[in-house]
Amino acid sequence: MAEYIKGWAGRRTFLKGMALGSAALASAGTALLGDRSVDGLGVARAWADGSRHKMAFIQWQPHTVPAAWSKGIEDVLKPQQVIDYELLDGQNKVEVQASLMDTLISQGASVIFLQPIDSVALAPSIAKAKRAGIAVITLNIDATEPHAAHVEMNHYYGAMDIAKAMGDHMGGKGKVAILNAPPGIIIRDQRTNGFVDGLKKYHPQIEVVADQVADWDRKKAQDVLHTILAAHPDLGGVYGVNDSMALGAVDVAKEKGLIGKLVIFGNDGEVAALESIENGELTGTQYTDVYQQGRLAAAAATVLATGGVPATAFAHQSHLLMPYIIATKDNVGSIQPSQRW
Repeated sequence: MAEYIKGWAGRRTFLKGMALGSAALASAGTALLGDRSVDGLGVARAWADGSRHKMAFIQWQPHTVPAAWSKGIEDVLKPQQVIDYELLDGQNKVEVQASLMDTLISQGASVIFLQPIDSVALAPSIAKAKRAGIAVITLNIDATEPHAAHVEMNHYYGAMDIAKAMGDHMGGKGKVAILNAPPGIIIRDQRTNGFVDGLKKYHPQIEVVADQVADWDRKKAQDVLHTILAAHPDLGGVYGVNDSMALGAVDVAKEKGLIGKLVIFGNDGEVAALESIENGELTGTQYTDVYQQGRLAAAAATVLATGGVPATAFAHQSHLLMPYIIATKDNVGSIQPSQRW
């Protein structure tokens, strides 16, 4: 499969891609099985009689990324005038997310937006919501239980492009380390495997000498990288599977006078990462407009809820990959302030 998007063709082209993606996701509601009436909590009947719809986003924990998703979701849902929306904190605990799912199911929510902490552990809660006719839309982190829709960055192919860009900056040779997320999360594997496969394809002379968990956290990434550098003082590159860990690597590079010598890439494209690139610190990151990601998820949710489409009617899980660019010093300035989160 060819890489998903190359380059940046301006705001109009970017938004055109978003609109096409939104139309594709919304059209998933037409590929359905069965009728619109379900038992359980009577969700479809509530949709059909014009009553208000309850929707909620259960985030992993407070962070720049879910905050941007929530803002995008709210921007679309608020003008509808018939939807009650709330953002709920999963507190980085599977049991908290599962409990919040149970509460929303008992309240007869129309749609649940979810950023699963654990792709496997939240599967029973998603199955329970589906049996009740409640559509679950996951954001960026998928789950093993099929559900209404999943909206995400192109993690695997984006990571392949990161590997190519990093290798280009390293001259095609040297040693790199990966600052990774904990096991049990699908995007961890996608972002890691894409990066490793990208190095094999584009820069086979570059060696991955360390792959260590830094828990998505900037401070933990600093501690982990200190240990890696002690073992590999000739390290040439660092890949953080999210921007927080990559910025932790930047902190270490500043401390040790390695800015400009250590090639560092992140993943997500949050504003702090973009600013670090502009300042000549972070080498690059994969950028996606996550406000738009939230908006597209909310648009799909609104279509499903107001159209009376229960989760039990889906033939299979819908899936939307967001456009992205590999942001570096050369092109980061083309990402406008309104697109930064």
